[in-house]
Amino acid sequence: MWSCYRNIALTLMHTIPRLDLMIAYSCNLACKGCISLSDFPRNGVAPITDIERWCQQWHSVISPKVITLFGGEPLIHPQLIDVCRLVRSTWPDCTIRLITNGYLLDRYEPSTWFEFGSFEIQTSIHRADHESMINQQIRQILLCHKDWQVIDYHAEQGHKQLGWARPGFKIYKSKFGEFVAPYKQVGNELASNFSDAAQAHSICGSPDVPVLFKGQLYKCAAVANVMDYTQQNWHNYRPLNSTDDLAEFVAHINRPESVCAQCPSKDQAIIYNHLDPKNVTVRQQSILKS
Repeated sequence: MWSCYRNIALTLMHTIPRLDLMIAYSCNLACKGCISLSDFPRNGVAPITDIERWCQQWHSVISPKVITLFGGEPLIHPQLIDVCRLVRSTWPDCTIRLITNGYLLDRYEPSTWFEFGSFEIQTSIHRADHESMINQQIRQILLCHKDWQVIDYHAEQGHKQLGWARPGFKIYKSKFGEFVAPYKQVGNELASNFSDAAQAHSICGSPDVPVLFKGQLYKCAAVANVMDYTQQNWHNYRPLNSTDDLAEFVAHINRPESVCAQCPSKDQAIIYNHLDPKNVTVRQQSILKS
């Protein structure tokens, strides 16, 4: 009888606030302390055939309110527009959020971003000396419509700085400033901090955001990227590759787990200021506009 109940449970739809979908491993920036390890050798993008398979694998059991496309730099993906259409057809009621550093926005026709239903673009400012260039990129999108409402996020004391909204669409700038490296570096090797997991979770920048990475569900992007890069199974963590333990996985969102010890506690943290040019290197100098 219990197996019958278990089979029923496996078919339940789990609504979650947000799911990150990593579609690119390469980045045009190399940022120290990046949760995607952009300052390490990471190459390529996720093939769209793989992304389609991953979406089909999980769409019947997970319903994210927001699906975030990120990397690396998602604008590098040669089939990004098709990825957006794929996600929209798979999860028709979600908001799609594109997280980008903004340097490559001018590779796309600005009006394209209004074709996908509920959509957001988060442009993360990683160097103060390049912010005016990113502003120019944003301006081209804003010129597509005249019914924008300006949103001043400063009062919230969060990373969002300034935004513009119209029905079904938002674009905003974010300045995270300080980034905490999600690992300890010993020589040329990455290692776990072996911190107090609860303390590390308490200072985490994304404590409630699971990631769909190469078809498997991970606690967060930092865990997925570090495990993928090192090819090591830290703290006996196992990503979820089937629906068998999905209910337990969802229940642990925004709760500390043993793998959180990978990241540092407050007194172990190595912090990098991403508004400082010495901590952010532009890999493709041709993208800089005069």
